[in-house]
Amino acid sequence: MLKNMILIVLSVMLAAFAQILLKQGMTKVGEISSLSKAPSMLLTAISNPIVLAGLAVFGISAVFWLIVLSRVPLSIAYPMVSLGYLFTVLFSWLKFQEQLKPMTILGCLVIMLGVFLISRGIQ
Repeated sequence: MLKNMILIVLSVMLAAFAQILLKQGMTKVGEISSLSKAPSMLLTAISNPIVLAGLAVFGISAVFWLIVLSRVPLSIAYPMVSLGYLFTVLFSWLKFQEQLKPMTILGCLVIMLGVFLISRGIQ
C-alpha cells in the first residue's frame, strides 16, 4: 500500500512540476494571442529548452502513472490526480509568487480531505 501511494504522489508531483516548467517556458515564448499565430508560436514553444524539459518531465510522470495503473484500481488511483492541484498551487506560490487566497487554501484543504477518504480504499 505505501509503495503504491509513493508512486501515485511521485507521478502527480512530477506532472505538477511539469506544469511549472511549461508555464515558465511559455512565459519566455510569449502569449499565443490568436489561432492564426498558434502554429508558429507552438513551433517556437517546442524549440524552447524549458518547454522541452516540461514535456520530458510529463513523460516520466506518465511512466510512473502506468506503473500505478498496473497496481491500483482506477477508481482509487484516478481521484488521486487531484493532488496535482495542491502541488501546482504550492509550486506556483514558490516559483511565481502567486497569491494564496483564503478560498484557494480552503479548496486545497477540501481536496486533501477527499484524497484522504479515497485513500482509505487502498487498504
